[in-house]
Amino acid sequence: MLSTIRSTLTATGFVAIALITCAPAFAQDAQVPQTASQHEARARSYKTEAAGYRKSAEEHKRMAVAYAKLHPDFKGGVKNPWNEKMAKQCEVLAKEFDQLANDTEKASEFHAMRARELKEQETAIAAGGEKRAR
Repeated sequence: MLSTIRSTLTATGFVAIALITCAPAFAQDAQVPQTASQHEARARSYKTEAAGYRKSAEEHKRMAVAYAKLHPDFKGGVKNPWNEKMAKQCEVLAKEFDQLANDTEKASEFHAMRARELKEQETAIAAGGEKRAR
């Protein structure tokens, strides 16, 4: 019992140290876009990421078909239960990847819209400055 408590306390201590050490580094990595060009870059990044998710979804759809071909149903018309399990698993993953792609595309659209807004603001500010200079 004492060794279990000691192990738990030791593990908790290691986790706490890891969190304290890693948290500041992670916070520094997280950057909120401020400029139009930063929003455009983030939009491109999300668009690329979404394409990767779509590709993964398609791969899982193809995997289900390929698995069924490699592991046919049993003789006498009895369904291979693993085909059903694998098809269901691949279908679930494909749907999840499709949802990730949709969400990531929405994030890309937001950042593209925000970049346009900032460019319009910059143009309006520049135009206002030209009028004052005259």
